[in-house]
Amino acid sequence: MSAGKVLLLVFGVIIILVAVGIMFGGGTLLWLERTHTDEGFIASDPIDIERDSYAIVTGPIDIDEVALDVLDWFGIATAFAVEGSNNDPAKNIFIGVGEESDVEAYLGDVEYDEMSFTHTGWLAFESVAYTNHPGGSEPAAPTSEEFWRESEQGAGIQTMEWKTEVGSHSIVLMNDDGSAGVDLSDVVFKVKVGSLLGISVGLLVGGIAVLLLGAFMIVLAVRRSQRSQITQSGAQ
Repeated sequence: MSAGKVLLLVFGVIIILVAVGIMFGGGTLLWLERTHTDEGFIASDPIDIERDSYAIVTGPIDIDEVALDVLDWFGIATAFAVEGSNNDPAKNIFIGVGEESDVEAYLGDVEYDEMSFTHTGWLAFESVAYTNHPGGSEPAAPTSEEFWRESEQGAGIQTMEWKTEVGSHSIVLMNDDGSAGVDLSDVVFKVKVGSLLGISVGLLVGGIAVLLLGAFMIVLAVRRSQRSQITQSGAQ
C-alpha cells in the first residue's frame, strides 16, 4: 500500500472517530432535552439539605464580559434557577444570589456550609460535600438585606430565577428569618440552555455526514489497494 493510500486510510479512521464524538454529543444533548429539561432549563435531580448552620452557600459563578457574550450568542447558561422548600412548617425558605463579596461580608462571622458537588452523574447529584465555615455571630434576616441580585422567600416550593450577569456571584439558601438549622427538601439547581432539540438534531445529522465521509475515504483507500494488487498480479 502506497503512502498516499495509507494517509487516506488513516484520515478516514480519524474522521470516523470525530464523527462518533459528534454523534455522541448530539445524543447526549437529546437525552438531556428529553429527561432533564424543564421550560428551557436543564434541571438536576432533587436533593435534600439538612445542616445545623445558618446558611448554605454554593458557587461562586464567575463570568466575565467575553464569556457572557459567548453564552448569549450560543443561547446557553443565560439564566440560573434554584427551587426548593423548607421541611420545617414553622419556617419559610429563602433563596438568594448576590455578589461574592457581599455574601462574604454578610456571613463574615456567621457559621455556614459551603456546598460542592463531588460527582454530578449527569446532573444527578450523587455526592454532595459540605465545607463548614465556623462563626460566632447570628446573621440578620436575609430578607432585610438589599444586596441580593435576585431572591425568593416564602412557604411551600419557591423558585428563584436569576439572569446571568458579569461578575462573581454566590447562591445562598437559608431560613427566611436567619435562624440556624437549615432543613430543605427537593432542592433543584437549573441552568437555562434554550432549545437543545435543534442543536442535538444538527449534531446527529452532521455526525452522520462526517461518518459517511470517513467511511468513503476508507473504502476508497482499500479499493485502490486491491486494484493495485490485482494489477501487479496480472503483470507477473
